[in-house]
Amino acid sequence: MTFNASDATRLVISGTGQTTEIERSGASWQLVKPVQTPADATRVEGWLDQLGNLTADQVVDGAKDLSEYGLSQPKLNVEVSLPAGKSAKLMLGDKTPDGNDYYAQVPNDKNVYLVNSPLGDDLKNALTQPPKAVPTPTPLPTLVPATPSPGQGTPAVPTGGTPTSTPAG
Repeated sequence: MTFNASDATRLVISGTGQTTEIERSGASWQLVKPVQTPADATRVEGWLDQLGNLTADQVVDGAKDLSEYGLSQPKLNVEVSLPAGKSAKLMLGDKTPDGNDYYAQVPNDKNVYLVNSPLGDDLKNALTQPPKAVPTPTPLPTLVPATPSPGQGTPAVPTGGTPTSTPAG
């Protein structure tokens, strides 16, 4: 797969009956499914950068039986919408026996590719943990100790435990 990540307008990840859909909205990203909320742009753009520059660790030329690779019914489908009605699609199947890669395929290509598992794991996790933006915390106000007004003295706590004022000086 090769595309410029900054051209992407939508990312849809689906599998196991779940869908996560994210759309570009101006300079930010919005989670559309499963909930509508701002998306974590850093995560989304990271995935798009990796997908747009994805290279295979290995190629299985002309794979005959896609079920051997978990691709007869892919575990994960990824679609990136691009300008002019174009899109980039990737299907992920099973992990390789050593767990380092996923078997992957692109539409209309008989080859099966081995792609790094961290990206596949992240995309798979996006189905159950969508990339919601983490709100920036609002700083707490700085508290300034109260200064007694002239003539009011400083608060004192008598033996009974009830605060009272003692006359100033």
